Amino acid sequence: MLRLYSVHAPKPHHPLPAASPPKLTPKPDPRTDDVTAVAVDQLTDASKLAEAGDVFGAREILARLNYQLPAAPTAGSPLLRSVFYFKEALHVALSTAGNTSQSQAPVAVASTPLDVILKFGAYKAFSEVSPLLHFAHFTCVQAVIDELGGAACIHVLDFDIGVGEQWASLMHELARRHNGVALKVTAMVSSTASHHPLELHLINDNLSNFAAELGVPFRFAVFNLEATDLTGLLAVTGGDAIAVHLPVGSVHAPAVPSVLHLVRQLGAKLVVSVDRGCECDHGELPFAAHLLQALQSSVALLESLDAMGTDSDVAAKIERFLVQPKIEECVRAAAAGEKTLPWRATLTSAGFVPVQVSSFAEAQAESLLKKVPVRGFRLERRAGSLFLHWQRGELVSVSAWRC
Repeated sequence: MLRLYSVHAPKPHHPLPAASPPKLTPKPDPRTDDVTAVAVDQLTDASKLAEAGDVFGAREILARLNYQLPAAPTAGSPLLRSVFYFKEALHVALSTAGNTSQSQAPVAVASTPLDVILKFGAYKAFSEVSPLLHFAHFTCVQAVIDELGGAACIHVLDFDIGVGEQWASLMHELARRHNGVALKVTAMVSSTASHHPLELHLINDNLSNFAAELGVPFRFAVFNLEATDLTGLLAVTGGDAIAVHLPVGSVHAPAVPSVLHLVRQLGAKLVVSVDRGCECDHGELPFAAHLLQALQSSVALLESLDAMGTDSDVAAKIERFLVQPKIEECVRAAAAGEKTLPWRATLTSAGFVPVQVSSFAEAQAESLLKKVPVRGFRLERRAGSLFLHWQRGELVSVSAWRC
């Protein structure tokens, strides 16, 4: 059995105020070599032509860019590797621009049983070398505990189940502080989301076995979002205290209003939202500007992995199965013209009220970062949300909302 979960939360201490970061600009670092600077310029030019509708011109530039970059990003700076991934993603987006069904489809990563195993391994490796996943998981879990810890049964509707490891921490907290509380997790999936059956089977097995070890009553289910009959979903959630895990970018922009309506219809008590990397809340930006913002986020993430001394083979696995698919989905959505209001405004307009991240969650995150062996990670509380930065770059943020 694959065991991916690290559930022992660090002991909190009194949080320290974080300084405001300097404003980022979409320009490459002047210290990078000429090849990298040229590559960034060409990617920028290609994205501007794509934004203007000149697909042929954009493809010509990408073809020239192929000669500036290695055939595979096994080496090179974080900026150069990021440019490679965005170049590849833009090429795919432009190739499918004329095919509506292809351009709307999410990227399929775990297409074979071997891919599933490699993806799970990449998640495990990422959680071991970076504090990002632990920060996001602990902060989400604390928001759920703060709001719903007194319920007899907590039911999580997860619109981005990943490999399911985020709910092991919740089980641990329930066993430690709220003995007897049951937990249900329902993965909200799309028929086009390319979840391999083995993937969902392993998630169920891992979570069920861990719950049995802790003595937490647990049930895992899968619900297809294309289903027109919600009777089954309403039946299984009736009487439960419902929390919704709805990361930015986990639902295609056109479907967001209907999903938020469903959340309200189900009587959810809490929505937790994670904004990571290329899904950054820049939906109002033009395509080229959005791409550059996402590029910066990718560079910050890869810089943090390099700073942690990540083995090159491990880093390649993380980038292949976690970083690159997010970039491909980000570019695909932007190229398809999926525009939404900024995430906070979208939730507010749908009748959701922000919940302040608790001081305990902030202290827990501070304690987590104190255990990281390198300096450069820092926290920021802004508008009630908690942000994790690597130096000047924003890596991830967590916000919570009441219906």
